[in-house]
Amino acid sequence: MQKRIRRLAIICGLLVIVSIMTEQFLFFQQDSQHIQDYSGISALHLDNIILGLLLATIALLLFERRQAQRLYMASLKLKKHHSQHVQLWNKLPFAIAELDSHKAIHHTNAAFRQISTLHGVASIQQKIEQLFNQLEQNTHQHHPTILQQIQAEDAALLCLEWQLHHANSRIFLTGRDVTQQQVGRNGLSVAEKIIECTPIGVMITGPDKRIQYTNTAFEQVTGYDSHEVLGHPPSILSSGKQSPDFYREMYQTIETEGTWQGEIWNNKRNGDAYLEWLSISALRDSWGEVTHYIGMFSEFTAQERVKEKLRTLAYYDDLTSLANRTLFNERLQHLVSINHKKKLCVVFIDIDGFKRINDTLSHQIGDLLLVAIADRIRATCREADTIARWGGDEFIIAIEVSDSHIGIDTFCKKHLKSLKQPFLINGRELSITASMGVSIYGDDAHNIAELIRNADIAMFQSKKRGKNRFEIFSPAHHEHLMENMEIENRLRVAIKENQIDVHFQPQVCKESIICGLEALARWHDPILGQVSPQKFIEVAEETGLINDLSQVIYHTALKKFKTIKVMSPALGLSVNLSASQLQDVNLVTSLKQVTDIRGIDPASIKLEITEDVLMSDIDQSIRNIALLKEMGFQVSLDDFGTGYSSLSYLKDLDIDEIKIDRSFVQSLTSSKRNKAIIEAIVAMSKVLDIDCVVEGVETAEQLNRLVQIGCTSFQGYYFYKPKPSNQIVELLTH
Repeated sequence: MQKRIRRLAIICGLLVIVSIMTEQFLFFQQDSQHIQDYSGISALHLDNIILGLLLATIALLLFERRQAQRLYMASLKLKKHHSQHVQLWNKLPFAIAELDSHKAIHHTNAAFRQISTLHGVASIQQKIEQLFNQLEQNTHQHHPTILQQIQAEDAALLCLEWQLHHANSRIFLTGRDVTQQQVGRNGLSVAEKIIECTPIGVMITGPDKRIQYTNTAFEQVTGYDSHEVLGHPPSILSSGKQSPDFYREMYQTIETEGTWQGEIWNNKRNGDAYLEWLSISALRDSWGEVTHYIGMFSEFTAQERVKEKLRTLAYYDDLTSLANRTLFNERLQHLVSINHKKKLCVVFIDIDGFKRINDTLSHQIGDLLLVAIADRIRATCREADTIARWGGDEFIIAIEVSDSHIGIDTFCKKHLKSLKQPFLINGRELSITASMGVSIYGDDAHNIAELIRNADIAMFQSKKRGKNRFEIFSPAHHEHLMENMEIENRLRVAIKENQIDVHFQPQVCKESIICGLEALARWHDPILGQVSPQKFIEVAEETGLINDLSQVIYHTALKKFKTIKVMSPALGLSVNLSASQLQDVNLVTSLKQVTDIRGIDPASIKLEITEDVLMSDIDQSIRNIALLKEMGFQVSLDDFGTGYSSLSYLKDLDIDEIKIDRSFVQSLTSSKRNKAIIEAIVAMSKVLDIDCVVEGVETAEQLNRLVQIGCTSFQGYYFYKPKPSNQIVELLTH
């Protein structure tokens, strides 16, 4: 109000001065001669003065009105701003209050009032005191901060952050809910502890690919302390086993896909190389820029060694270190899949006579021999050849030859010659031979299964044709195999359903008197028809059915022989034994049991064995023959003269009879050698007091020559063909 009065007085004075000056100007215009008599303001006309004051008053009133309007508008604007300010404060997501110099709370917003209502002003005032204490203790701390944890009504923990702010000599207190941030910090703290405790190595680099952080597992695996690698690139661990292209592709994958993982070799601090499984991920900000690279790895050098050992077991033969079937098949498949300028062949090798060595000299010697054979095959092969142990004493080789038959001939003969050379095993010299079969890809087979199968078939043919040789597969071999498979399947049914019959071929003595019978198996199959004994017995031996077949034949033969024996009690019966039967420790018991069941005297049974059967395991053969003799059985040595060591064992075996093989009889009339051999055998049998029977007599001329030599017992088509038991009965009744 005083300012307005002073301002009004100044304006009135100015108006008076203006009025006087106006009067003076008018006066000088009307009568310039009175200027000299003018003596001051008293000479002014009163009406002019009043007019001036009136004008000044009007002007003043107008001015004041305008000023009042301005002040009113300013007041409204101020109130509006204040209202907006209050609304803004109340809308703030955090609590705020203005403090005076005595730390008293003045203006507050809604958030602050809500907190103070729920949790009390006293607790807030206590935090204010602590904040000011912090400020006094540390003057450089412009915005002291303190946390307050409050238990909410729902039992949740609320965390408030209080902070002091100075602005233009005014003090503000702010408080915000940092519960989530605190939980996040606690979570990060837990995550950091987990990273430190994890057995997985962790390494973090910046975008410049320099190490910023490593955990404890990193130090344990690499041997580097954290401070030794910080600031260095990860290449400090490089082993040099990966090429620059490897790392270039790795980082390119990270840039394009954001992550990379794989096996990598690195070096420890002491220089030892180790294998690790590494995973690298790129962290990016909201603008897509890389902020960090995180590498996590675990060492598995030991696991890799185990893996390599398992791979070796899975792909290599443990005894010979050659490839096994699995690896050979994979390599052969690869060879088949590529174009060949040469012929691809598979050579299947089976070692002749290995079972005899293995069983006689022990499996340990057998294993050492297999290793030596593998080494010799490997040394004889070329570097490009793929060699594997197929199993047991079988080996297989994949080769490529320019001219199929010439190349195969050269390759196989070289190996046959090499394997025929003696092996020195534990101071003992051992000799073996091999049978080989060859199959040619494209000619004999169109996939690896056929290629291997056909080579195996060809090997089997070479073994049948005399061993120590090779055979190249032909379709006839396959037809033979298929025929044998069909015979095997039908033979199993025949044995199970007792479809095997027995015929008897008489043996004659002087004056053509029947003095014995030989039981010979016969088989008429409903599907195959009449099957040759030579054929189905051969299949039975190859497939392991010979024991079951022999038992059926023995049962049937004794059953029918009992009927025949009624007609001729002195008649004897010869029955063939297979190699597997003679090696069976239960042979004696089973034969005696069947014989007793049929009520037949073992003395009337002659068990025929061939020289090959006898020699398959001479020690076991001698033991079983001795036991059979104790039981009363007689023993006959069949096909005598065709073996290679018969004479040396006659002194050790209690043989009752020898049968001269038909091969000597067939050329008796034209071969002096055969005649001399027969004469020698007959003379030896007389000296040793062993009966002698000549097989295969088919003509009168042969018979006359044999009689001249001194033979007394015969068997052959010249006398009788094998006959069913009923015909034998009829023959004996006449």
